[in-house]
Amino acid sequence: MKLAAVTNEVAPLTEAGTLDTILRTAVDHGITIFEARTVEGKRFPLLTGQAWEVLKGAQQKYGITYSAASAGNFIGVQIGSDLIDLHKGALWTMSMDMAEKLSINTLITFAPQRSATADKTEFDQVVELLGEVVDSAAARGIDVQLENLPGTWADTSDGCLALLEAVDRKTFGYVWDTGNLYEAEKQTFEEGFEKLKPYIRNVHLKDGQFIDGKMTWQHYGTGKTNVKGQIEALKSIGYDGTLALEAARIPHVAGDFEASLGYLRTIL
Repeated sequence: MKLAAVTNEVAPLTEAGTLDTILRTAVDHGITIFEARTVEGKRFPLLTGQAWEVLKGAQQKYGITYSAASAGNFIGVQIGSDLIDLHKGALWTMSMDMAEKLSINTLITFAPQRSATADKTEFDQVVELLGEVVDSAAARGIDVQLENLPGTWADTSDGCLALLEAVDRKTFGYVWDTGNLYEAEKQTFEEGFEKLKPYIRNVHLKDGQFIDGKMTWQHYGTGKTNVKGQIEALKSIGYDGTLALEAARIPHVAGDFEASLGYLRTIL
């Protein structure tokens, strides 16, 4: 398994000019694979010119490669919103354009938000939408990965499986985000893993538990999501893809990344 850092999960730095410090911190800890997400407070691909130049230059400066990019497509957007076409069109096209410039061959997408009257008709519309997104990326040699998130059509393991099976494209895989699944399902990973393991192409790793009814992110090994068990499960299927460290707590403070990385290395 290959460890990857996420651009906004390494250090609590969001000000302009701090990206280089973030990248260098991960490199100093032996990680040179990154997922491009939020950079200096702005979500990929809507970056400032300065941050964009740093992101590009880091490939040569630090030997960094980018495993995936995530523009946050469709987060919080219901299928009937006029934002759907804007995300599917302008935002997705810009994401593909910029991914190509960074030699990124994988984009992450989310599913639209479930409406209060979610039914099969809405599900079918989501399937059609995701199929169009995947096909447009495939035409440019880019794979797409679905990330689960509470409140969306890809919230639980069953919800993710239904979409993956219905969209049914070879270039459409799954980001196994164990923390988000725990938040949605309120149970550990085992049952969902058995369902989703054929589709796992990437892993987002975070730990936490419900405290006073609220999901609270914690250092790896101190929460209830069973990070050690997740690693053992991945080993059992010979998973050799990326483990993206989502190590930031709320509030994100200095040392979160280092603490969780230290624990993770003891169980790999």
